[in-house]
Amino acid sequence: MLPPEEAGKIEALCKLFPEIQQEVDAIAATFEAGAMQMAVTPSASVKEKLMASLPAKAGMVAEETHAAKVVEMKPVAAQRSAFSKLAIAASWILLLVTGAIAFLLYNNNEQLTDEVAKLQQQTASFDEQVAQLNQKVSSYELYRRLKSDASMTSVMLASVKPDVKQQAEILWNKATGELYIDPSSLPPAPKGKQYQLWFLIDGQPTDAGMISLTDVASIQKMKQTKPGAQMFAITLEDEGGKPTPDLTALVVAGKVS
Repeated sequence: MLPPEEAGKIEALCKLFPEIQQEVDAIAATFEAGAMQMAVTPSASVKEKLMASLPAKAGMVAEETHAAKVVEMKPVAAQRSAFSKLAIAASWILLLVTGAIAFLLYNNNEQLTDEVAKLQQQTASFDEQVAQLNQKVSSYELYRRLKSDASMTSVMLASVKPDVKQQAEILWNKATGELYIDPSSLPPAPKGKQYQLWFLIDGQPTDAGMISLTDVASIQKMKQTKPGAQMFAITLEDEGGKPTPDLTALVVAGKVS
């Protein structure tokens, strides 16, 4: 009952998948067995009554053609059986097609998920780079503003060791005690160590704050100084700093002009 193209697909699937052919054969055998059980054999009296109702000549023709080929009429159940086989085969086709579509969608979804994850990573990296760039721009703008401010005094801190090239710049307001440092020319601090800034009045050091370990390239605001600071110095202390400097760990120093 199916068009040739669909019937060909069913046959091809049966050849490709033996389990489908086995299932179709089993179902067909079940329906055929049921049809045979439901078949009804007419009684002998039916033929006698039928022949008696025909005219004499018709009866003679019937007797002469008694040996003619008899065409067996399939019961309705057998016709339904054939339709059921095709319906089951079509269901298998639908199941296979649905499975193939689901598999394709799953693969596409996995690929899309991977692409989204990569895009999110790239976006996060880009955002981080933009944040760092904005921080550098802000630092530069602050440095330019401080350098152009007539109330700010620049104090250069040079290395205390002649064979070591390292320095830092202090920007200090003598009137207000506002204090900034540019530590970009200092080398990274060793693990467990941190740079600490000091200002000296009459030779007495006072803590001016810890220099950031993770942001040494930016202008940093330090603690406010007392009036009369005569010198600034940086030591390399244990991380977190100390209340008094370790003079053996002195890195750079500079006098206020």
